[in-house]
Amino acid sequence: MKPLVLLSNNLSLFIEINRHCNDQGWFISNMTDPRKTLDLVQDEEVSGLIWDLSAAPLKQYMSEMKLIRKNIDGPIMVFAPEENHDERISCYGLNIDAYMIEPLDYVELVARLKQLLWVYNRANNSADSITTSPASAHRSDHASVKCDNLEIDFKQYRVTNGGVDLGLTPKEFSLLWYLMKHRGQVLSRDQLLEGVWGYDSIGSSRIIDIHISHLRDKLETNPQDPTWIKTVRGFGYILDNSYPLIAESM
Repeated sequence: MKPLVLLSNNLSLFIEINRHCNDQGWFISNMTDPRKTLDLVQDEEVSGLIWDLSAAPLKQYMSEMKLIRKNIDGPIMVFAPEENHDERISCYGLNIDAYMIEPLDYVELVARLKQLLWVYNRANNSADSITTSPASAHRSDHASVKCDNLEIDFKQYRVTNGGVDLGLTPKEFSLLWYLMKHRGQVLSRDQLLEGVWGYDSIGSSRIIDIHISHLRDKLETNPQDPTWIKTVRGFGYILDNSYPLIAESM
């Protein structure tokens, strides 16, 4: 497995996390500077990131976190010295997968990492094996799928609209593809959490609403009057089913 990155200047914490991860056969690369961490993930492939907010406060390094998220197709976990609701919501708005509070339960941390790695691996594998109707479209045979002006590119993991890259994050990509696979079906927030994140609610379905809002901002001509992703009040969301999926080789 590609290395995990731990951003922290706490040596004793690094030793504990490193010990527990080594037991799983995971190599940990320790970083102390968010900017150097950004350089690392831009230059090398990593499996995920664990971010110590005591060492690198989110407000101070928001721009670095946004760029890091775009460069990591794997889990990002953060932990804070105390609960901060606004900070937690901001983290989910940045597509951070888990927000934990100190003191850390290292067994839980490893368990959540395992689960998140499984989710990301499953999302990547789904691009390899998912079929579309009426004809099958396996990524092994087809590298992209088109739906009207939208093109989902499984080689580059990007979505374009009329040839323009929408700049989706890995989680937005997975959410759109999940909606696309189930287009025409009304999906509840719980179904989306289970289907894309692989678990039930973290405490609030707000994470789904945030990601849908971000998708609409990038996908819709008028996000306030969406034509692709529509809200079904009291239940969830539905993606337009007017256009067929067309698999293509590249």
